[in-house]
Amino acid sequence: MSFPAFTFDSIIKIIKMKRREVIKGLGVLGVLAFLPDITATGNHASTQLHFVGLGQGGTNAMVHIYKKGIDAKYSCITGPYVSHLKPEMEYLFFETPQDYRINGIHYKIPLELTPEMKVLFSENHRYVILTGLGASVGTGLIGSLLTFLNTERKSYFAICSLPPKNEGRSKREYTEEKKAEIEGISNVIFFDHQDIREECGLLPVKETFEIGNELFYRIVQASINI
Repeated sequence: MSFPAFTFDSIIKIIKMKRREVIKGLGVLGVLAFLPDITATGNHASTQLHFVGLGQGGTNAMVHIYKKGIDAKYSCITGPYVSHLKPEMEYLFFETPQDYRINGIHYKIPLELTPEMKVLFSENHRYVILTGLGASVGTGLIGSLLTFLNTERKSYFAICSLPPKNEGRSKREYTEEKKAEIEGISNVIFFDHQDIREECGLLPVKETFEIGNELFYRIVQASINI
């Protein structure tokens, strides 16, 4: 099914819509087939929201959501190259040999959670996991993290973005492999930056990711009705 091309302004209108309109607009963009109820899994006694960004893309989305003023805890697991975090954000700088081979096969390795990471998810919170698939930390950790959250019966949902194609075929192929691996897990939503880029007339990468950060927020807003 094809849709008419959207301009940058039309995308901005979509991300400013009310809840019902947001759901319809995101569907048009191919963002999601449904919005999960995050109370469907785990222990639901807590009302404390906890946003966790994985990797640089997920951390950028987390910081963007933080600026919206949502009352929540904010954390990230990312490489040491991220420098725009606020003092109130809990962070784990996670450096692996993968970070030195971003364009090589060595970054395509599943990563296990460290004891420090498990402590980050030890609270009875409603976790919202944010990650951009394609690079080392977020893509490497997402599979083991989702397994851990389900095993520990945590309340969560995860939003995973796919990179635009002009970030490289190797990264795109790795992303598709990871998506196929985790898309059967409950409470995981995907959206594709390539769809945004094409619908907006092949936007530059920076502007594409700026819209993507707002879509992370709007998916959260529609999913948990904030």
